[in-house]
Amino acid sequence: MSRRIEAVLFDCDGTLVEDVPYNADPGRVRPMPDAAVALRRLREHGLKIGAVTNQSGVARGYLSLAQMGRVHDRVRALLGPFDTWQYCPHSPEDHCGCRKPAPGLVLAAANALQVEPEQSWSSATSAPTSPPRRPQVP
Repeated sequence: MSRRIEAVLFDCDGTLVEDVPYNADPGRVRPMPDAAVALRRLREHGLKIGAVTNQSGVARGYLSLAQMGRVHDRVRALLGPFDTWQYCPHSPEDHCGCRKPAPGLVLAAANALQVEPEQSWSSATSAPTSPPRRPQVP
């Protein structure tokens, strides 16, 4: 028996907004074409919306948590509310469990949304020609 999809989780940079590496300036946030329309349609269908985003610029010292927060606030102002927003501030060298493609962000988002991870779809920029996929969980 298949479970109903309850949530859609989006990467932020390059999926919802133009990718500006290590962006610390909310004024440089530009939505991707049709991102607002797509999010609105998903919300209209009763789906929960989340963001799951790697932010290694924090670990690398390119931006502070406060600057990252202001950039994320700008994304929310432009694209509407998100039901959860999860981020990994670590660098790849930290080998943490939250940095995508590890499942930590997806698991945290599912917990915050009160859905099973298998009830969500995720969309990321690592393979732009790939269709949205179910998260890989242990």
